Amino acid sequence: MNIDPQSVVSSLETSLRAKATTPTNKSDELEKQDFMNLFMTQMSHQDPLKPMDSGAMMTQLAQLGSMEQLQHINGQLKEMNGTQKEISRFQAVNFLDKDVMLDTQQVELSKGSGRPVYYSLDNDVDNVKLTIEDKDGSPVFSKDLGMVTAGRHQYAWDGKNDEGVLMGDGNYNIRLRKTTSDGTSAELDLYKSGRISQVEYRKGQPWVRINDTMLPLSKVSTIDNLSKRLFGGASPLPPMQELAPKPFAQLNIEKPKAY
Repeated sequence: MNIDPQSVVSSLETSLRAKATTPTNKSDELEKQDFMNLFMTQMSHQDPLKPMDSGAMMTQLAQLGSMEQLQHINGQLKEMNGTQKEISRFQAVNFLDKDVMLDTQQVELSKGSGRPVYYSLDNDVDNVKLTIEDKDGSPVFSKDLGMVTAGRHQYAWDGKNDEGVLMGDGNYNIRLRKTTSDGTSAELDLYKSGRISQVEYRKGQPWVRINDTMLPLSKVSTIDNLSKRLFGGASPLPPMQELAPKPFAQLNIEKPKAY
């Protein structure tokens, strides 16, 4: 039986091209099999009587080996990332009943009383300008707080506008701008306080309930246990009991004498 070398080579080239052009996945990213397909395509187009340079072939094989190792490392990193997410889920439970500080640009007014907002100063400033605006940006109340020393401060709005009229409940935009002795002016970062009463997981990310509002845990800037340190060891007062009045005969009181 005579075998035509040309037909065998042609058959092998066709087989290699078919395997090389077979898609491995629907992703736009190249994987190990995609590089192998390219390598096979290159081999299918070479002249069998003039093989490729052995040094170049070894380099390509080494690159394929390095790529496989990198894929293995990538898989391990994905596994570690999943484990880290599970650990963070359990750690979020430790934030329950903790006092927290949140970045804010609003002040909440409820029943004529505004929740206090906090700000910190690194140095003494000549003046702090307070501005409160409605949701549409219209001015509501403004005030110069005067010179303020370095440290942490708070401001609680009484809910009245510039005319002394009590505003309706809701959220209002608040801004504080400091002015230093050299005339430099800058906006201050504002914070509001609250306590975490619930932890919830949304798409693997922890969310917490603070003051009846659900927020991602990433919004929390400061975590403290001030309330526990102040009131954790306090004992509740015993309940008051109403004492039944004693009969007049059991009281140690002398009866008035009759004259």
